[in-house]
Amino acid sequence: MTESLESNQLEYINQETDEQLRSEADKLFASGLQTILEDYGVVHVIGSYELHLMVWRDLDIHIVQTDLDRGKFFELGGRISALLKPPRMHYRDETIAATRGLPRGLYWGVYLGDERKGAWKIDIWTTGPEGYEAVRAHGERIQERLTDANRTVILQIKSACWRHPQYRREFSSGDIYNAVLDSGVVDADGFWKFLKDRNQSH
Repeated sequence: MTESLESNQLEYINQETDEQLRSEADKLFASGLQTILEDYGVVHVIGSYELHLMVWRDLDIHIVQTDLDRGKFFELGGRISALLKPPRMHYRDETIAATRGLPRGLYWGVYLGDERKGAWKIDIWTTGPEGYEAVRAHGERIQERLTDANRTVILQIKSACWRHPQYRREFSSGDIYNAVLDSGVVDADGFWKFLKDRNQSH
C-alpha cells in the first residue's frame, strides 16, 4: 500500500513538473521569441515539450526553410541574443560537419545560464523540409508508443539522472526512451544497467 502511494505521488510530481515547465516555455515563447522565430521559417516545437515529457528546462525547436541562409541564421541569433540576453550561444553548421545522427542544417544552442542548475537551454535547428521530416517521423514513432505507464517511468528516470555529469556526453533522453520502450526498463537502476550492458557490448 505504501509503495503504491509513493508511486502515485511520484507520478503526480512528475506530471506537475511537466505541466509547470511547459507553462514556463509558453511564457518564453510569448515574450517575443515565437514572433522572432516565425520570421525565419515554419516553426515546430518538438522533443520533450511535444511529448509531454519535460523534467528540466530544455526546449527543442526546428525551423523549416526551403533554402538555408547562413546570413539570416546569424541574424536570427542576434535577435535572440538581444531578446533573451544569453551568456552563451553555440553555433554549428552540420551541412559541413555532417555529424552522424544530427540533422544536416544550422544550429544555435542558446544557454540562459547553467542548465545543470535549472536555467533554460534552447536548441534551435534550421533545415530543409526533408531534414524536418526525419525528425517529425522519429517523434511520431515515440508518441505512438507512449502509455500512461511508460510515460511515468520515463519521467521518473529522466528526473533521476538529468543532472548526471555524463548526460549529453555519454547518454541522452533518446537512450532513456529506447531503454523503456525497446528494452522494458522500469526504473533508474535498470537504466544504469542498460547503459553498462550497452557499453560493454561495444
